[in-house]
Amino acid sequence: MFLIRGSVKDYPWGVVDGLTPWLGEQAHQHAHQHAGSPQAELWFGVHPSGASPVINDDNDDASKASTTLADHLTREQAPILAKVLAAAQPLSVQVHPNAHDAREMWDKQQIAGPQILADPYEKAEVLLALEPFDAFVGWRSTQDAAEIIERIDGLALAASALHSGDRIAAIQMITERQADAAQFARALPAAVEQAQDSGKLARPLTEPEIAAYRQAAADFPEDIGVALTPLLDFRTLDTGQAVYLAPGIPHSYVRGTGFEVMTSSDNVLRLGLTGKPVFIDHALKILDFTTEPQFLDGAAIAPEGAVFWLRVIDGATDELAAGGYRLVVAVEGSCEVTVGEQAEVAAQGQAVSVTAEEGPARVATTGRAIAVLAK
Repeated sequence: MFLIRGSVKDYPWGVVDGLTPWLGEQAHQHAHQHAGSPQAELWFGVHPSGASPVINDDNDDASKASTTLADHLTREQAPILAKVLAAAQPLSVQVHPNAHDAREMWDKQQIAGPQILADPYEKAEVLLALEPFDAFVGWRSTQDAAEIIERIDGLALAASALHSGDRIAAIQMITERQADAAQFARALPAAVEQAQDSGKLARPLTEPEIAAYRQAAADFPEDIGVALTPLLDFRTLDTGQAVYLAPGIPHSYVRGTGFEVMTSSDNVLRLGLTGKPVFIDHALKILDFTTEPQFLDGAAIAPEGAVFWLRVIDGATDELAAGGYRLVVAVEGSCEVTVGEQAEVAAQGQAVSVTAEEGPARVATTGRAIAVLAK
């Protein structure tokens, strides 16, 4: 077992001091780095982009001093990455590759570039809402998307493509108009309200959804990705609800605090709402137009087709069977993880990593812990 702390990511879309409840000693030790700035993600895993520091409470075990989990476990031994995520503004419109596409793109970029992927692995993910969480996830019906898009001057052809059910052509027609991105962003909020007032939408928009469009346009006033958001469906996850996104499903998380679990990969292909590079053509090749997001809730979150599942442990004791990698994160209060005669206590914002070779793990908490289990 390894007791670890999270690796902090200060991305611009994060909430100012948003991870402070989970930083513990880090909030004091690294105040000069993180306090007063956007705090976006806290990573628990071995990924080289943010491997988790090992907490060494045993002064006799020098092997754990000033190390990360990646110094002790390989990706095969720790195939899951978990994050606490705090979003104050929309994340990029993005999509993740499956195993085949990730390997193919990775191999090609090793030969000729450009640098598109961070690693050669598939990325699938679950987002569990720790508070109400707004997100664009999956596809809106082409007809409803067209009802909004056709009300933006200059996008009539894209709307026509949507009316014909051709999302790829619509995306291409929108993204090739980068020079008009600011005009489209200014027009979107009014187009959304007009579509809502028309009564022609098969699914009327919610107030948080309308607010999300306004926020995207305000936060990214010159980004062509703003004009892509009507193509995506929208959902507000209530506290305790989760969404599973298989590779290929487009999404843009908007606002809220959540717990994210994914295969240990940082592969993101962006289409907009970002200052980072976008790869429209590559993203179009991996978009999935048939697989739907899976919405789940309850103490056990077990998405169909996923290689991991989650168990929410509220003020209780639970047993995690041996046979697969396990990661237990203390989300509210502390938790104790016991394997055989060994025990580790994780304070809020810390986690315990248990390898597949170790025996059954007993988790006890008076607060809330989230256990992630690899299949």
